Amino acid sequence: MSDWETLGAVDSRELTDARLQLHWAARAAAAVGIQLLPHQPDYGEQSLQWLGRARALAQGLVQGTIARERPFRSAIRPSPAALLLLDENGAALAELPLEGHTLDAAYEWLRVEVERLLGRPLEKPLERPGEDFPAHPVGSGTPFSTAGPAFAEVGRYFADADRALRAVAARHPGASPVRCWPHHFDLATLILLDPGDNPEKACSIGVGLSPGDGDIAEPYFYVLPWPAPPTCALPTLAAGRWQTAGWMGAVLEASSFTHFTSAGPNGVQARQVEDFLDSAVAGCRQLLEGDKP
Repeated sequence: MSDWETLGAVDSRELTDARLQLHWAARAAAAVGIQLLPHQPDYGEQSLQWLGRARALAQGLVQGTIARERPFRSAIRPSPAALLLLDENGAALAELPLEGHTLDAAYEWLRVEVERLLGRPLEKPLERPGEDFPAHPVGSGTPFSTAGPAFAEVGRYFADADRALRAVAARHPGASPVRCWPHHFDLATLILLDPGDNPEKACSIGVGLSPGDGDIAEPYFYVLPWPAPPTCALPTLAAGRWQTAGWMGAVLEASSFTHFTSAGPNGVQARQVEDFLDSAVAGCRQLLEGDKP
């Protein structure tokens, strides 16, 4: 990962507010695909992918007979924080800086701009998050406040995680594309160990980055075996730890590696993450396949 972006400019435990504001904005961006993209069995139409050129999390292309003039996709850029509508090459067709705008204004902007690109009204309002969405004042009308370095730092986490997870997916044939799921705001790939089986029942390993959540406030890389195996005799990890309270998986919290900043790009940080992911995937394989003949 020679293009690793050094993390740690902002303490990883001080990113919660920026992460939550971006989470709400990402859910607004995802509403476009939820309505306009073809439904997929895994609900992939809701997901976003990191686009390095735009430095944004972007949905799939709305194209074909739906878009009037040219394909477009909705996106959220962490820094400068903005909702975007991008063309097929990642160039901006329209942009709304989030600073000072309310969530209602963001949804109205999306409606107007999407209808302009469609050349017709939307069939129904863009979908809003449910009651189980993480609470934040922007969800109840407080304007976005996106000044400060935390938003750029969250963007670096997504950029680095995309590089690391794409490398993992490339080493494991059949791994799913690296995607961000707007409900949890995590970026992940899924390695199916029994590709021919029902994906909901087959043994699998989820590998991803959470920018933080209700269980662990700071960003963390995770590797999750499914179904969850017994927690006795867990394999040794090259870095990180095993999480066994509430859910079971391997975890590498950002605070455990972001203090290594002097080595610069492609230094200790990147090696720590790569070593953790490789050892955790191997450990999860061992746990899931240990009893197989």
